[in-house]
Order: sequence, then C-alpha cells, then structure tokens
Amino acid sequence: MLKTMIIKVGKKQTENRFVLTAGLLCCLSFLCTCVSAQTTISLSELQQMAAQNALGVLVADQDLRAADLDLVAFNASLKPRLDLNANFPNYYRTSTEVTQDDGTVAFREIELNNSFVGLFASQQIASTGGSISLESRLQRTDNFSQDTKGYNGSPIRLFYRQPLLAFNPWKWNRKILPLAQKVSERQLAAARATAALDATERFFDLVSADQERRIAETNKQANEQLYTVAEKRYELGKINRGDLVQLRLELTSAEQNLLRAERLVAAASASIQQLLGRPYEGELLLPQLPDAKVKTEISAKEAAEFMLNRRPEILAARQQTMEADREVDRTKRDLGPRIDIEAGFGFIRNDEDLSPIYTDPRNERILSVNLSMPILDWGQRKALSKQATTNRSLAEEVARRTEMDLGTELVQLLDQWRTVQEELELATQIKDLAQERFEISRESYELGAIPLAQLSLAQQFRDQNTRAYAQTLRAYWTTYARLARLTLWDFINDKPLGE
Repeated sequence: MLKTMIIKVGKKQTENRFVLTAGLLCCLSFLCTCVSAQTTISLSELQQMAAQNALGVLVADQDLRAADLDLVAFNASLKPRLDLNANFPNYYRTSTEVTQDDGTVAFREIELNNSFVGLFASQQIASTGGSISLESRLQRTDNFSQDTKGYNGSPIRLFYRQPLLAFNPWKWNRKILPLAQKVSERQLAAARATAALDATERFFDLVSADQERRIAETNKQANEQLYTVAEKRYELGKINRGDLVQLRLELTSAEQNLLRAERLVAAASASIQQLLGRPYEGELLLPQLPDAKVKTEISAKEAAEFMLNRRPEILAARQQTMEADREVDRTKRDLGPRIDIEAGFGFIRNDEDLSPIYTDPRNERILSVNLSMPILDWGQRKALSKQATTNRSLAEEVARRTEMDLGTELVQLLDQWRTVQEELELATQIKDLAQERFEISRESYELGAIPLAQLSLAQQFRDQNTRAYAQTLRAYWTTYARLARLTLWDFINDKPLGE
C-alpha cells in the first residue's frame, strides 16, 4: 500500500510539472504576442516629436511667423514707396444748380469727363517722423456741353512734411518690433521645452503603467508556480487550507491587477498620441527606460546666465516696459502743443493744350506752418499722463518680480537636482536588494523554511520598492526637464534648447 501511495504521489508530481510547464509556455507565448504588437518608444524620441508636433509649439511657431511678418512689413514701410494713381474715365452727365450774379439760382445741364493720372514716390523718415514725397501728375477735363477741353498738371513736385513736438510711432516701432520678434523666438523655444516637459510627464505615466503591468505579470507567474507547489504540499499535509486559499487569493488578485495595468497602459498610450496630435487606434506603446543617471554637472552661475539671457519672460518684461514708455510719450505729445511744417516746390501749369505743361511750366512754392496748443483741458492731460506713468511703474515692478520669481524657481530646481541624484542611487540599491530578498524568500518558502506570511511580506516590499524606483527615476528626469525648460539650455549636449 505504501508503494502504491508513492507511485500515486510521483504521478501527481509529474502531472503538476507538466501543467506548470504548459502554463509557463502559454504565458510566455501570450507575452511575446503582446510585446510584438506594441511600439517601443524612448524618452528622447518622444521629447523630440513633442517639440515639433505639440499644439502649443504650433501656436508659438505661428506667432513667430506673425512677428517676423510684422517686422518685415515695418522695414518695408521705411523704404521708398512708388504708387500710381489713375481715374479715367470719370464721366458724368447731370443737371446742377448755378448761382447767378444777382443771387438767383439757375439750373444748367453739364456733361463732363475728368481724368487723372499721377505717379507718387514717398519716403518715411523714422528718426524725425517726417516724410518726403516726389510726384508727377496730370489732369484733363472734357466739357462736352461747351465742346472744350483743358489740362492741369505738375511735371514734378517735391513735398516735405515734418511734425514738431508730435508723437513719433516710427521711432518706437523701430525699437519694439525687433524686440517683439526676439520674444516670439524665445517663446517658441520655451514652447518646445514645455512640450518636452509634458512629454516627460506622459512618458513616465506610461512607465508607471507598464511597471504595474510587469509587476502584475511577474506576480501572476510567481503565484501560479507557488500555488502549484502549495497544492502539492497541502496534499502532503505540510500546509493548512488557509495558506492554500491565501495563495489562490493572491493569484486571483494578480490577474485582476494585470487587467487594471493593461487599462492604464492603454490610457497612457492614448495620452501620448493626443500630445503628438495623432488619433489613438488602440496601439499600445512600450517605454524604453532612459539611463538611470546622466553624467552632467549643472553650474548654478551658468544656469542663471542662461535663464536671464534666454527666458522669454525676461524679454517680454522689457518689451512691456518699453511699451509703457511709449504710452507715456504718446500721452505727453498727443495732448501737448504741436507744430506741423509743410514745404514744397515744383512746376505746375494749366492750358488747353498738353505740351505747354511740360515745355513751359510755372514755378510752384508751398510753405505752411500749423500750430496747435491746448489752453484749457480741465486736467485731462495731467490725468492721462499720471495714468501712463503709473502703468510704466507697474511694468517695471512686473519685470523685477518676474526675474525674481524665475531666480527663486531656479534655486529650488538646482537643490532638487542635487537631492534627486543621490536619491536615485539609493533607490537603485534598494530595488536590487528587495529583488534579491524576494528571490531568497521564494526559494526558502518552496523548501518549507519560512511561512507564507514572510514570503508575502518580501513580495510586497519588492513591489513597493520597484514602484519607488520608477517614481524616483521619474522625479530625476522631470527635474532635469524643468531645469532645461527654465534655462532653455540642453546641459547633456551643451547646446541651446529648442532651436
């Protein structure tokens, strides 16, 4: 009878080994199939794609194009301009009232054609706000009612207009528009850095989800193997029913956690596709973990210089201060005294024939000085000037606060960077030790040397520190991405970021 029992036990062990082997092969086949259906993506690849395709980057790029075009249009406005104006035919036949010498009104039928053609060249003078123009024009009038015609023309005429004590928008635009373009360039670089930071966050969301999936798969495989061993030990009377039920519970929980983790992987994959502006069609992404540590030292002095020279907020604050200065100047000059000088000279002639206009023209001289001076405005100029001055003071304070806030953020990030590097080294050691402890505990449990509770504790400690390592790695790369975004500098490759 003892021999028969030994034979049965041997058969049972052989069957369990076969079931375990078959189960492991099925699991490996399933995992290989899942992995082959996934697309591997690295952190650097995702950052580069996000820096090109994120919506914020596209908006910033369009803003830069608009700023470039504004500057191009302004520079073009400072160059000589040539225009051709013409009006022909300008024919009309109507009846109009004519006042007679005695004061009575008579109605007379008229039939006229007034044609005009002129060539105008003009040049804006940005430094003074004046303009100079050169023109040549000709007008012909045909009176069909009286069967007559006449010409009036100016072969050449030079004209100069110069406002004195007036607001000069050209001078301010020459200063502000190039700075606005520079701000837009920096904002595009900052948008790319922000997209890279967003990509880092979403990448490690995917890493966390994939980590949960891997933990669940490992626990499922381990619990399947342990449950098979426990069934054998339960039949031999070495463990009680409670331990067997506990292992079955942990196996079922691992299967549930695997389904939950796969759902998290799908959500993280969809979030990444959304960032890149792509439709999500169910394709899962498999993250490729970056290096655990980057061999780079970040100097606080260099980082501060990069931040002050490259952040768009610094340049934007300068632009706002300059615009506030412009408004102070506009208010002062628009509501103050003003002198407009206009001067011109050239040739002009009217005749029934065309040739005398060009062969025998008359001299033309024009000089005009206009003075405008407010006498009583009931405090309007004073109030508006005070408002503009207050806005300028606010712009200066905003610029100071902006620089101070960015400096504070930089100091905090540099402190976090030093701390997280040390934390990552410790997290790596703890993770490896926790994994080693679990392997030892599992082997000891299979030999019956430790109870199930001790094995479960080792497994929980391993899972906990595996997650902690992933979170520390996330903090490491997120801190670096924040530093790169704040300074707009790639410290790994030692080059400007986002260009």
